Amino acid sequence: MASTEDPVNIPEDGEDIDAKDIIEETDDEVESLETSPAPDTTAAKGKGKMKAGLIVAKKITKKTRSFVWDHYTRLKNNHNKCCCNYCGKKMSCASSSGTSNLRKHILACKKYLAWKATTSASQHVLNEEADGLHLGKVSESFLREAANEMLVIDELPLSFIDSLAFRHFCNKCKLQKPHSRRTATRDIVDMYVRRKTLMKKILGGKKQRLSLTTDIWVAHNIGASYMVITAHFVDTNWQLKKLIIGFKNVGDHKSVTIAAVLKECLEKWDIKKVFCITVDNATANRNAMEIFKADFIEVNGEESVVLNGDYLHVRCATHIINLIVRNGLQEVDKSVAAIRNGIQFVRSSAPRLKSFHLRVDIGKITRGSLARDCKTKWNSTFLMLNRVMDFKMAFDKMMAEDKPYNDYFQERVYGKKRHGPLAKDDWEVIDRFINFLVIFYQSTLVLSATNSSCSYKCYNEIVSIQSAFIAMTCQGHDEELKKKATAMMTKLGKYWDPFGEGTEMNRMVIVASVFDPRNKMKFAQLCFDQLYGKDSFKAKQMHDSIMSILKKLFDEYNTRLSSSLN
Repeated sequence: MASTEDPVNIPEDGEDIDAKDIIEETDDEVESLETSPAPDTTAAKGKGKMKAGLIVAKKITKKTRSFVWDHYTRLKNNHNKCCCNYCGKKMSCASSSGTSNLRKHILACKKYLAWKATTSASQHVLNEEADGLHLGKVSESFLREAANEMLVIDELPLSFIDSLAFRHFCNKCKLQKPHSRRTATRDIVDMYVRRKTLMKKILGGKKQRLSLTTDIWVAHNIGASYMVITAHFVDTNWQLKKLIIGFKNVGDHKSVTIAAVLKECLEKWDIKKVFCITVDNATANRNAMEIFKADFIEVNGEESVVLNGDYLHVRCATHIINLIVRNGLQEVDKSVAAIRNGIQFVRSSAPRLKSFHLRVDIGKITRGSLARDCKTKWNSTFLMLNRVMDFKMAFDKMMAEDKPYNDYFQERVYGKKRHGPLAKDDWEVIDRFINFLVIFYQSTLVLSATNSSCSYKCYNEIVSIQSAFIAMTCQGHDEELKKKATAMMTKLGKYWDPFGEGTEMNRMVIVASVFDPRNKMKFAQLCFDQLYGKDSFKAKQMHDSIMSILKKLFDEYNTRLSSSLN
């Protein structure tokens, strides 16, 4: 039956019937439309017919909508055009043309195929009006690789992959079920082999010239010694890279053993060109470098090193600073021990800490934490001493008012009385020594950079340290400070004196500062004038020596480049 309650106009020729004008009775019933009386004209062909002054619409059977409309969106300003939800391509979609062109495009659309490969029927649409944005499902192989890399980068235990926390994370993020620790072990070994093969091609195939650092440390819990070798190089994108190429167990610390392990490691990686090797200041390392240089040149030729290997051995600057500071800490060991004991007393219980904070508040001192140092890291000792100076008044009040604090230092440990409490002389010694430590601490921060090159900064820090000590010895009024500065200068000269008889500083460190375009040779000349006096014999000698090294480097590289091109 036709309905006359909601009449609609019959469309003219060439127009489509709007879906909004069709009233759905049931899924199986026929839909009909009825309109108001129309003029005495012939109705559009195929659209309807005249009957009793009424235009009755032709029976329309509801058709299933094509699947392609799940992947296209009609343009608002042009109903006959649509846009692919994946690649954004605009297509014609007039009703009279059908959807064959849309179907062909979507089945060949690369972005649609990529989305289809990472989604599943169980995943739902985030927003039906968000241009086809769907939840993507991470593949099992991708999750497995990413999890293995996470274990390696963050040095996590292999058991983490089986932990409840990681499995809960994967489940909540709707990821694949993670693999086991045994599978992770095999995958990490395979990943190491693949990446090692790739790096061998990069380092050996391109004949890359590298700089090396190596050191030996002892695992005290098992008593075994390990030698670590790290390669440093600049890649084709001018980015500084470092790579651990050796982690070897060694039986002793002899020079012959060090040279043999180093040579074996370079042969394994097919490395045939080395610029310099940085080691600490042990005598065995100095002898090992001489043995290694002779063997390496004999096997790989003179082109394997630069300038006949005269500047191959570089002494670690931070290790030199560490030796000098530790020597100085021995002179104030009792005062430092008294500070450690005072901090240990304050932090040993909550009532003692509360009592200390009460005196901090009375003295109107800014609150802060009192951290103990690590005895093997002198920079942590500096931070401890520098921080405790802010609480000098609070410690003085505790010594004057707190009986348990004074009794604590009367106790004996291993038959010896504890050092402390801190007296006036101890505070003066620590305050004076901090003036030295801050110089070394700032230089250590600069020279310990790992993500950027710092070789060109090394000589600048050496000059800064020496200049600070010269100023203390010449301009200061504190006689004790002058004595300590003079002693420090003597220790520095043992390692960083370019004219030293026993241990001469590697002058390639100065050449590196000249290569900095902000410094060039003018900076080096200013440093020579400041350290040795303007127009002095030593300043001129250093200037001529550096210029000679620069010319030799240029001639050697120019000759090798010309021969390789020919």
